[in-house]
Amino acid sequence: MPLLDLVLLLAGLGGGFLFGAYVLKPKPYSQDDYERKIEDLDSEVQTQKKELITRANLKADEIRKQIVFDEKELSLEADTLNKMIDVKAQSLAKRDARIAEMQKEYDNEESAVKQIRQQCEEIEKRLADDLIRLTGVTRDSAREELMNKYSAEFTHDAELRLARAQELAQETVNKDARAVLSECICRYSSGAARSPNMAKIKVLHDEVKGRIVGRGGRLIAFFEELFGVDVIFNDEPNTIIISCFNIVAEETARIGMEFLMREKIINEDVIVKVKERAVAEVERLLQVEGMRILKEIGVLNMPPDFAVLVGRLKYRTSFGQNVMRHCAEVGYFARLIAARIGADERTAFLGGFFHDLGKAIDQEVGGSHDYLSKELLEKYGFSWEIVHAAWTHHDAIPQETVEALIVKAADAISAGRPGARAESTDRYVERIIELQNTAFESAGVRKAFAINAGRELRVIVDHEKLYDQNLQPLADEIAKKVEAKGGYPGKIRIVTIRNTKSTSTARKSAGAEIAGGR
Repeated sequence: MPLLDLVLLLAGLGGGFLFGAYVLKPKPYSQDDYERKIEDLDSEVQTQKKELITRANLKADEIRKQIVFDEKELSLEADTLNKMIDVKAQSLAKRDARIAEMQKEYDNEESAVKQIRQQCEEIEKRLADDLIRLTGVTRDSAREELMNKYSAEFTHDAELRLARAQELAQETVNKDARAVLSECICRYSSGAARSPNMAKIKVLHDEVKGRIVGRGGRLIAFFEELFGVDVIFNDEPNTIIISCFNIVAEETARIGMEFLMREKIINEDVIVKVKERAVAEVERLLQVEGMRILKEIGVLNMPPDFAVLVGRLKYRTSFGQNVMRHCAEVGYFARLIAARIGADERTAFLGGFFHDLGKAIDQEVGGSHDYLSKELLEKYGFSWEIVHAAWTHHDAIPQETVEALIVKAADAISAGRPGARAESTDRYVERIIELQNTAFESAGVRKAFAINAGRELRVIVDHEKLYDQNLQPLADEIAKKVEAKGGYPGKIRIVTIRNTKSTSTARKSAGAEIAGGR
């Protein structure tokens, strides 16, 4: 059965193939068929050609009409513009004619004015000549006489006006200055002066003290000489006290002592090596502290040695007042004052902060700290305004900028307030009373007041015993007595004051009666 099916399938496929070939075989075309086909194609081409020509003609007509319309529009616009140009031209011609007419009128009037002025000058000259002939006084002598007559009166009036303006300005300035300084002082709060210069180190075992002292105190004496400090062992139990006026040296000795306490064997060579390590550590601490301070105040990209200088201010005191804290106070006060009066806040602040920079090296190199501050700031490229504001606070040269005067005032505020420097309240009061009593030692003194934290002494004299010409000698005498006693920082200004009063009474019947005197 499968073989029969296969044969039948093959037979079916062969028959289908033959039938399809017969049906799909293309029939041959005759000559008539070809001619008829060509005629049909030619007719179709002619028809499409006529349609294209017709559409092209219609499109050309539309374009032609649009061009004609646009030409008419442009012609109308051109006519309109030509008319406007004609109107403008006529208007300009009328205006030019009017201007020419006005210029002619102006020239005629100017000529008439010149003639009138010339006539007036001739009349004035003729009248002056007649007046000179009648009076016998020349023009120059008359002018000089009038000037002499009214010059003194005008000068006196001007002096009075100027004096009143100065008095008013002085009252206003003093009032505003007190307000500014009061506000700045009230907006700042700070602790009192630094404690005495000494560093304390705790020692757990007395054996350590013995190794540090050495036989016969030889090692501790070498340590004191090498570091330049005083070492005290027996004031407090389990405590080593290091004291020195140079706080950097004191801090170096303290760190060196801590290093030395960790050494098992101590001799002079070890102490020398310990000092080298301590000096390097202090330099690192100074640089870190200086960089921190410079970052806080916004002074960046400075070399490390400048940061070390700034860091040294933390380990420097003046009259018991920490110089770093004092510089920060002066900068803060200077910036507040500059903000109130409209000065440059940045210049005032930096000038105030760096005004005592020279104290970082004055103990080593010597010299005045203000000149050293100037040299250091110039060395590190600060502007002239900042340098001038910083180094002129002690009147080495006259202040040339507002910021320099502000720094001087801020320095006085920081240093002069009670408690800022190492002086007890009792000692402060005692010094003020002593200063006032010095004034009373001179004859003719009625009252004396020490003001500005003892930086100024105002002396009021008895007007019946002393006269105006005695005031300057009295001030010089008191100043010499104060200098002889000493015991004060900076300068003290002596001001002598003499006040007189005269009164008079006018009576209706008996005339004027003198009722009072000097």
